[in-house]
Amino acid sequence: MKISDSNANYGRQLYMREVSETTPVKPGESPKGAERSSGDKVTLSRDSRDMQIARDAVMNTPDIRTEKVESLRNEVKAGRYAVPADKVADKIIASAIDEYV
Repeated sequence: MKISDSNANYGRQLYMREVSETTPVKPGESPKGAERSSGDKVTLSRDSRDMQIARDAVMNTPDIRTEKVESLRNEVKAGRYAVPADKVADKIIASAIDEYV
C-alpha cells in the first residue's frame, strides 16, 4: 500500500499555521483573529490522533528489513534454506481461489 504524502499533511499544516498565528492574549486586549472566528472550534478525536501516530510510525519504518534479508540470503548460500512443497502448493491454491471469490 502506498500512502501519498502530497495531501496527507495538509490538515496538519493548516492547524499548525492557525496555532502559530494565535498568541496569548493579555487582559483587556482582543485576541488576534477574533473578527474572523466568533466561536468556531475544531477538536480532533482520539481516533484521529491515533491514526496520525500510526501513520507517522508507518512512514518512519523502512520498507526492507535488511536483517531478515541478510539472514535468508546466508541460508540460501549455505544450502540450508528449504521451502516445503506443500506450503507452496497451498499458497498457489489459496491465491487462485481468492481470484475467483
